[in-house]
Amino acid sequence: MEKVKIRPGRLKRKEGRIALAIISVKYVGEIVFVFVPVLFSILYSFTDYNAARETAPFFSRIGDIWIGFGNYKNLFTHFMYSEYFLRSVCNNLFMLLSVPLGIAAGLLVAAILSQPDIRFAGVFRMLIYMPVVAGAVAMNIIWRYMFDNQYGLINSLLGTQWMWLTDDWLVKTAIVIKNVWGGVGRTMILCLAAMLAVDGNYYEAAKLDGAGATRRFFAITLPIITPTVFYLLITGVIGNLQMYTDSLIFASGDPGAQTVVYFIWTFGIRRSMYGLAAAASTLLTITIMIITVVQFRISDRWVFEG
Repeated sequence: MEKVKIRPGRLKRKEGRIALAIISVKYVGEIVFVFVPVLFSILYSFTDYNAARETAPFFSRIGDIWIGFGNYKNLFTHFMYSEYFLRSVCNNLFMLLSVPLGIAAGLLVAAILSQPDIRFAGVFRMLIYMPVVAGAVAMNIIWRYMFDNQYGLINSLLGTQWMWLTDDWLVKTAIVIKNVWGGVGRTMILCLAAMLAVDGNYYEAAKLDGAGATRRFFAITLPIITPTVFYLLITGVIGNLQMYTDSLIFASGDPGAQTVVYFIWTFGIRRSMYGLAAAASTLLTITIMIITVVQFRISDRWVFEG
């Protein structure tokens, strides 16, 4: 018997077009505000385009300002730019310490608050999580007052006169401390949710075998919640490589705290050197992509997939 193809009615086709129009808004926005700017950024990175100097349209001058990989070479070899760029890269790498330290601190807090005999656990969770929802600018200003060289709370409590905000190494250390404290709440709430979802039968079997609380944590809890830890590691590394407010607000542009994004802002926005800033931005994007891919590649060695 021959099958009869039923064509959708006019109302059905109209509904399909309306749905497609609604969905397309998201993709049009992605193209206009993400895809096109990325393409222009990559194109700028191969030119000597300076918005303050050039008056003619970009594409009408592209033949004159095209320098190939000149900007990428300048980032590592030019006597004026390489020092700033390489220093910002080193600063970023040092500040990445806040990611594993923050995850470890959040795990510890989550493990403590997951115990059923902890009184007022809900209040502690709320207080620890509050910095996560606070504004980044406001928190940087508060921490700047706390680390103030002369009147800061940190020096008062320690009885020291350390130059936290002007010494290159101390300002980086202060940012790591600040970011570890600020990230504990997020790590705590996610790890706590993962811990509470672990099947209690595992713990009962471990208790029957004589395993103590510490042994149960490292043998059962930690392996099972590794997907959450992996998520925190991925997002933490990406976020730290894109740090900007710490350099601008907390450290007021001190050389010891300048990051790659701060370098991009300085040369791209303040000095209108779009080509150089775009080259640094492209390298940062490629670096983040490579690190993320490597993390996913090696995740099967330690991330639990039960």
